[in-house]
Amino acid sequence: MKSLFPVIIFSLLIAACSTMPAEIDDKYLAGKTDTESKAINAMEQKIIDKNKEKQAVENLFKEQSKLPAVTEEEIKLLKKESGVLKDQVYLYEKNKDAVNLEPKKAQLAENEATLEKKKTLLIYQQQETILLEDELKLRDAELAQYIAELNFEKSKIAAVYRDKNEPQKPVKEQNFFSKLFNKKDPDDRYGYKKHSEFLNMKKEETTKAETVYKEAQKKILEIKNAPEKSK
Repeated sequence: MKSLFPVIIFSLLIAACSTMPAEIDDKYLAGKTDTESKAINAMEQKIIDKNKEKQAVENLFKEQSKLPAVTEEEIKLLKKESGVLKDQVYLYEKNKDAVNLEPKKAQLAENEATLEKKKTLLIYQQQETILLEDELKLRDAELAQYIAELNFEKSKIAAVYRDKNEPQKPVKEQNFFSKLFNKKDPDDRYGYKKHSEFLNMKKEETTKAETVYKEAQKKILEIKNAPEKSK
């Protein structure tokens, strides 16, 4: 299970750039209890499962994103065919050729019906692509949140360990410029507060991504139900 972690973490580091706090050094987790070990293992498994879920959506998105282009080409061909058929219908009407006119009218009507179906299909395919793209962003956000939760949990364990094993260093007197540019939070001895702040940020991003995804779901349902409303 742990062998997959460097790959997952590395991908998240690329996505989060410098905003993602550094991982907690494993040496500070030496004092974790059995309960804490089980909790960490469960969180790691949750991350691995979410990463697999994200990859599955990513594969679906790659396949789905190819479909609209194919349908657009079909629409172009159908429009050209309709143009030719309209010219033929016009010609037969002009020459009062009833024998050829009626079959061409039927062929034109069939072609136009197929064209309308393809246009409707294209709208659906485009929205389906948007839906999968928004779902992928949501899975990315969830994955980042899960990793942030794991690191936050580790930071709490590490803080307890360090409090027990590291002597308190005497506070050095700071000059004016040090106080101005290098302010230190007395309640954040090890700089772990950033993990809590980062986690809150990731939770907000997940909430936003979920809202966008739900909106995309509503839109695709509207498209699905549109033909029924028009009947």
